[in-house]
Amino acid sequence: MPSTATPPLTIAILSSQCLVWLGLQKILESSAAVPMVVHHYPRMSSDLFRAECRPDVFILDLESERDTIGTIKQIRESAPTSKIVLLGGLEDKDRTREAFAHGVDGIILKVQPPAVVLTVIEALCAPAKPQAQVERQSMEEMARRTPSTKTVEAEASPPAWPDALTEREREIIRLVGQGLSNKDIAYKLSISDSTVRHHMTNIFDKVGVPNRQKLLIHAHHVRSTPV
Repeated sequence: MPSTATPPLTIAILSSQCLVWLGLQKILESSAAVPMVVHHYPRMSSDLFRAECRPDVFILDLESERDTIGTIKQIRESAPTSKIVLLGGLEDKDRTREAFAHGVDGIILKVQPPAVVLTVIEALCAPAKPQAQVERQSMEEMARRTPSTKTVEAEASPPAWPDALTEREREIIRLVGQGLSNKDIAYKLSISDSTVRHHMTNIFDKVGVPNRQKLLIHAHHVRSTPV
């Protein structure tokens, strides 16, 4: 019988900082939802663009990557199907915004917890599924998880997305899951910063979380429930 195991995602971390890539490797390879294989490259290499070893995701460390825009352009030209994620700090806002304008797919801040890092990568690489398939899989999963006894009726229900979320709010949650800031979301959706803040406030109230970091962690726990 042929194996139906999901092939692992291949992640290339471009960073000259040993502690950075070792920490990311430990976080990413701990994912229970998506198997990942992480490779470290201190600098860009032409070997990365060979079809047999082209990574699914490039993570660019802004602190050690000098020509960020040039690297993004090179990846887009040579590996158009690969995702690009920036790794930066709170002080890198200007460089992050410039890089985002050139087509990166997600952003990870070094201050964010492991659950958020995993959420960003998993959200970017999750395959799109038809709604009928999603509903069928959700019903099958529910059937598998429902015990035949009533001893667990008092257990807490798993977290889920509220039905009250609008389509625009769900779209914003998906972009937050990619690590985008309010300004980046406003730019991508062609709306004002204040409109994004208004939507975020409504999302926090409906989901029951106090901030975007808690929202991302919540998203990590409900990975099987599409937004």
